[in-house]
This record gives sequence, C-alpha cells and structure tokens, in this order.
Amino acid sequence: MSLNIGIVGATGYVGEELASIIESREDLSLAFVSSFSHEGKEYKEVYSKTNSKLVLQPIDKMPDNLDYVFFATKHDYSMDYVPEILKKGIKVIDLSADFRLSNEKLWQETYDSKHRADDLLPQAIYGLPEHSAKKIKAANLVAVPGCYPTASILGLLPVIPYLQKNSKIILDAKSGISGAGKSSVENGLEEDIKENFKSYNVGFHRHQPEIKDFLKMEFNLDHEIIFIPHLLPLFRGEYVTLYCEVIQSDLNLYELYESYYEKHKLVRIKEKGETAEIKDVINTFYCDISISYAFQSNTIVVNSTIDNLLKGAASQAIQCLDIMSN
Repeated sequence: MSLNIGIVGATGYVGEELASIIESREDLSLAFVSSFSHEGKEYKEVYSKTNSKLVLQPIDKMPDNLDYVFFATKHDYSMDYVPEILKKGIKVIDLSADFRLSNEKLWQETYDSKHRADDLLPQAIYGLPEHSAKKIKAANLVAVPGCYPTASILGLLPVIPYLQKNSKIILDAKSGISGAGKSSVENGLEEDIKENFKSYNVGFHRHQPEIKDFLKMEFNLDHEIIFIPHLLPLFRGEYVTLYCEVIQSDLNLYELYESYYEKHKLVRIKEKGETAEIKDVINTFYCDISISYAFQSNTIVVNSTIDNLLKGAASQAIQCLDIMSN
C-alpha cells in the first residue's frame, strides 16, 4: 500500500524534484499538488516531466487523507498552515526555513519577522539524516536543513571532537544559480552570472545562524562561524570549502571520516590525494567529501559537495520520509 503525498510549492525547482522522486517509486503516490502562482492549471502544463493528471490546487483544498505533505516554499509561509495540518494527523516535512531554528528570538533576528507558530519550534526536528535519524523517526514535523548547512555540517561533523577551543570555522561556500529559486533565475540571474563568479550577502547570510544554532544545540559549540557564499556560473551543484583548526596535526583524516560515515552510504569519502568535485554529485543523492591538512598546519581543509536541489533539498527530504515511515 502506497503513502499519499502532497507537495505545496510543486512548481519550483525543488517541488519538481520532489515530484520526480515520488513518481519514480511504487510505494509513494502523489495525491495533491499546490502552487500559488499556477493555481487551477494541470500540473503537466507547468511541469512537463510529470505523469500526474492532478490539477494545482490552493492549499486550503488539501485532502485529509494525505500521509505526508512537503512544503517546498519560501520562508514565512508554511508556519501559517502547519499547525492545522498536524492536527489532522498529517506529518509535515518542511523544506523552507520556517522550523529550522530553535527559538522565536533567533528567528526574529534572522528573518526580521515574528514567528507565528513558535510553539512548534521545540518539537520540530532538524532533518539531517546522518545525524538525527532516531529523532526524525519519531517526528511529526521535520525541518529539512538548508543546502549550504547540509554540505557544511556534513563536512564538519567527524572533526567536532577535535576542534581547537575558541577557534574560527570558515565556510567558503559556492552554489549554482538554482539555489536562488526559479523566479530569480528567470528574471535575469542566469544572464548576469554567465561567464561570471561573485560573492553575495557577505555581511550576513541566513544560513550562518542556522549552522551556528545547530552546533550550539547539538554539541554546545560556540565557535565563531565565518560564512561567505558565492554564485557559480552553473545551474546546479554546491561546493563548500571548510577551514577549521584542530588540536593535533597527525589525525588520520581518511579513517576518521570513513569510520564516521560507514553506515551512511550517501556520504562518500574521497581517498587521500583525491578531491571532491561537483560533477560527480550533480543529479545524484550523494555528498562527496575530501579532507586534508593545510601545509605544515593543524588546520584541516574539508571540501564538501552536493547537488543543492537533491541532497541539499528534495532527496534529503525523501530520506527523512523514509526514516519516518519505516
């Protein structure tokens, strides 16, 4: 018997990736699709690759027989609907930022608005499967990490016990333009970044407090996080180079990372001397990681790369669904 799945935000890049994965599986049934901008149209009119005959509905037409609903929407939206959906017994996997942060004060500082469902923040589980599988399994509300936090945190997790106290963690992050969303790409970003490369939001990016909040809540770490994002002249793919100082310069980094991710087959550790590359993860569910020491230093350089639309969003959300339903 298949699970009935709904997608809110079904016509964005991530919503379309979700639909593609759901339709590829016999144990999942796409039963509801919603889109504010294409309401009333057949889904196939907007997303030509779908086999679905569903019509894009307003969110208030969501049927009660869904088992799970995904929100692939911008921030400051899902919080108005999730409380009532949960009351119906439908589990929610939210790919927006609305439930990623641990408290209302941090939300307001980060997103400059009041959280309208802050009572749910303590029960929302941060959906990083390689770290939080037990919590995800018991959850009714999962907040899928942002794409940059996913690549960054996966690159950092194995060395957390070895971090030098009071040291900085530097995240040099780069993403293809799809991370900005379909409307930005269609409104000139694709042309702007052609044969170009640049940083953006250097002074402040909302994924920095998300990463810092996760490290504080899960590991009681309070290291300074320097996070600088860049746009690549690519459609999809993401690459984070992470610099962190550790307490010793003779760790066997390959063995450390291999051992940590031994049971997590979607994280692949490159052999010594090899470097993680975006081309190896585009259109896959994998995160590839390479690690080394900087020359004559106890600073570790970690390269972590993912497909921002899949492991950084849709396929990671499906990982959470599989954990919750099995």
